Amino acid sequence: MSDQNDDFSAGDRLARPSRNAPKPQRKQPREPRAPKPRKRHSLIGRIVSFFISSLYRLVFLVIVAGIIAAGGAFLFFSAGLPSINSLKTYKPPLESRVYASNFNLLAEMGTQHSIYVPYDQIPKVVQNAFISAEDRLFWVEPGINPLAIVRAGLTDITLIGTGRRPIGASTITQQVVKNMLLDNHITFVTKIKEAILAMRVSQAMSKKQVLTLYLNEVDLGQNSFGVAAAAQTYFDKPLSQLDIAQAATLAALPKAPTSYNPFLHPNASLQRRNFIIGRMLDDGVITKAQAEAAQAEPLLPKAGKTTKSVPDGGYFADAVRAQLIQKFGQKAVNTGGLIVRTSLNPTLQEAAAKAMRDGLEHYDHIYGGWHGLVTHVSDTDLATNWEKLLAKQPTPPGMRSGWRLGIVLSAEHDAARIGTENMTTGKLATGTLPLDNMRWARPLDHGRPGAHPTSTAQVLKPGDVVMVSGALKSLSLEQIPKVQGALISMDPSTGRVVAMIGGWSHDVSPFNRAIQTQRQPGSSVKPLVYLTAMEQGIQPDADVLDGPFVQVMPDGSVYRPGNYENTFQGPVPIFHALEQSLNLATLHLARQIGLPAIAKTFHDFGIVDKMPPYYPSAIGAIDTTLWKMTAAYASLDQYGRLVTPSLIDSVTNPDGTVLYQAPEEHCANCVNGNPDQPPQLTPTGQQVADADSVYQMLVMMRGVALRGTGIPAVRGISQPVAGKTGTTNNFNDAWFIGFTPGVVTGCWVGFDTPSSLGNNETGGNVCGPIWNEFMKVALKEQPDLDFATPPGMTLQQVPEPDGRMVTEAFKPGQSPGAQNAFGLLGGGMDSLGGSSSNNNGNAPASPGTGTPATSTPSVIDKSLGGLY
Repeated sequence: MSDQNDDFSAGDRLARPSRNAPKPQRKQPREPRAPKPRKRHSLIGRIVSFFISSLYRLVFLVIVAGIIAAGGAFLFFSAGLPSINSLKTYKPPLESRVYASNFNLLAEMGTQHSIYVPYDQIPKVVQNAFISAEDRLFWVEPGINPLAIVRAGLTDITLIGTGRRPIGASTITQQVVKNMLLDNHITFVTKIKEAILAMRVSQAMSKKQVLTLYLNEVDLGQNSFGVAAAAQTYFDKPLSQLDIAQAATLAALPKAPTSYNPFLHPNASLQRRNFIIGRMLDDGVITKAQAEAAQAEPLLPKAGKTTKSVPDGGYFADAVRAQLIQKFGQKAVNTGGLIVRTSLNPTLQEAAAKAMRDGLEHYDHIYGGWHGLVTHVSDTDLATNWEKLLAKQPTPPGMRSGWRLGIVLSAEHDAARIGTENMTTGKLATGTLPLDNMRWARPLDHGRPGAHPTSTAQVLKPGDVVMVSGALKSLSLEQIPKVQGALISMDPSTGRVVAMIGGWSHDVSPFNRAIQTQRQPGSSVKPLVYLTAMEQGIQPDADVLDGPFVQVMPDGSVYRPGNYENTFQGPVPIFHALEQSLNLATLHLARQIGLPAIAKTFHDFGIVDKMPPYYPSAIGAIDTTLWKMTAAYASLDQYGRLVTPSLIDSVTNPDGTVLYQAPEEHCANCVNGNPDQPPQLTPTGQQVADADSVYQMLVMMRGVALRGTGIPAVRGISQPVAGKTGTTNNFNDAWFIGFTPGVVTGCWVGFDTPSSLGNNETGGNVCGPIWNEFMKVALKEQPDLDFATPPGMTLQQVPEPDGRMVTEAFKPGQSPGAQNAFGLLGGGMDSLGGSSSNNNGNAPASPGTGTPATSTPSVIDKSLGGLY
């Protein structure tokens, strides 16, 4: 057994051990270890353990509940939220912009000043300024800034119960939502809704779309909404010309448009602007050099005007607005962004304003007396404090360019010392007002001008605040006249109104006397009476009686007018009666041709809808407007073709669609015609009178300007002018309306409450110089053309009553002297149906309201209305 090999080799069978072999010794089992003693937990430990495990469960439950609550809150606050689809098709409320014929801006009309600018036209510097100021993570955030919301939420918790507004954490997207979909009332509820909508907007719209909406809608103060409108308001520049500092000034405004308004709070605006410039530098959108240069720039640099506007265009703009509202409605005008091009010529508008003010001021210096004291200030130390006192005075509306306020420091015999602005330096200084420059300022005595002053102390005293003009060495005293006037000028071929003045100043009174004032036109209606005679075949040289005219009225009163000179010339040629505006001759002619025929002519030419059937109507006792009268004269200029005045050439909406185009002349051969032939233009407008008869009137009206009452209107004018004066009863109204082949202009002067302009203040004397000053400017660009003679008509010499030979027009078959006094030399007392009307001269306030004429045949009432 000892030699037995205990090693095994591969292939050997394993033998079963012998039963007698000793059993292998088993491993002795290890003695079991004594059990460790169990730790005994204290009561505190058990409590802590229970608390921790409970806290875990509570946190889990809170998280689950929070998720459920958040989901519920989201569903709750999401319910009823406005759709964001309106933002995708949003059309901002845009003001309408009205332009003159040369595209200078005339007016902006709307509830808010706003100009829409597409994204690609918003300069990067403007985009960057607003993003740096309002939302630095705009391009990457999902519509909200969660960290900012948490920070604002924690702060807002501390504000509960304080009554203070919660602070915002609004992104640009949230501001768009708040401004355009929600109200501006900040509460926790609205902030939640705002955040939900902002995330929706961020998913549905591109960042460019959101930024475009924001920059076009943001409130930037001064009633300016959007960056383009604000650029005009604060810098008078188009948006494309803003620099870094100016863009940052605008970007400072959304936070508090009033508190950071550079006009109202320049210091706060400057600090906020420079802060935003610094953020732009931090954001890497500008360089350090650019930031330093921008921060050193003045807040509101005095840049030259780049947005050209039309001065003194208020009356015209108001008339355009009224027509736009009539055509398109008030909402379209205020929010539709209409682009309106008008017929207004800025050069002629300026000339019209100057001519009217010169004329009214000249009249006021003769008849107005001194009524121009602005106010009086009392101060014991006026010599020291006058600059502060003057600085506190508001500028009165209606002051002319070059006028300014001054305060009287002393008033001696031949001069007054005035503290005022030096127009050269812009600084306050003292100047001298000589007596000679204020002799017109007659003190008023019971409302009437007294004697001319012989000392400045008769008019002024220390502490008086007055208007002055001129250099400091020789100031002139000024005042705004009480008399008013109106002027309209138009192209007679188209009716396009090129200038309109409705009073001394639109700032003083927006009431448009050119359109809205109903006044009696006096003798300016006579051309239509004489045209009616021409249409009945009466020749210009036919005799008409200038003698007493007596008409018995239905109530038994007697209408007995007279001429201005209170004389009679007997039989006179018709053209002479018009030139000298003879009332009695006109009335005898009216009796011959009949009031119904005259009424039809008045109606056809549009000066009245229905003429009262009384003889005073034939010499101007009707109510009409300067607008209608000037249009009627334009129709005369066009040989009887009815001319409709127009202010608006075209209207388009913001996308360029033409909504209105003024009627234009039609050209029959402009497209396929012979290039060697001139265009054959066919103007619009009904023919309301015979062209040959109208031409006879044109020649007769030229005589008015050359030899008659219109002479003051045409002094120094070489072009042929046809026109007529008008003066009403008591010299209450003064008119002159005249025209050349290319321009027709009407003028009216009077008081708003009718009262006398003064003896001999006729249409020729008052309106003539105003018309003359304006037309000298208007005719500079006009060719020197005469009125064309219609085919078949002839111009022939005929004698004036004094023997002078003048030229008049004759129709085919007519010849000078062929018609004698054709029954007009009578003058019996006729009767007329209708209401009683006494002219008391020429034009009663309205037919039937005058005092009955005296029954004494020898008494002739002096007539004013139909003479000049």
